Amino acid sequence: MLRFSPEDIDAIDQLWRSLPPGHMWTGWAAVGQSPETVWIYRSRAHWRRFPLTRTKDGYALGDDQGRLFRKAATLEELLKAVEAVPQLRVADQD
Repeated sequence: MLRFSPEDIDAIDQLWRSLPPGHMWTGWAAVGQSPETVWIYRSRAHWRRFPLTRTKDGYALGDDQGRLFRKAATLEELLKAVEAVPQLRVADQD
């Protein structure tokens, strides 16, 4: 599994901080300087946690059960994936 670089973590933080107050992406967490997983927290009706991992082509976001939900090449696409939970599945991307 690929690891997030400190630059990746800074970019995720910058994207998250650019969101308006009350946005559904309520936070994120990672352990260590180069983690394998970043947890994305989202709330709609209740709090949910989604695993984000690095891939050779970008990012992979899991659903709250840890199953692959969406692939994203950029952080902007990642944001759209977070906003789409739970409406869009990987099979629906094609």
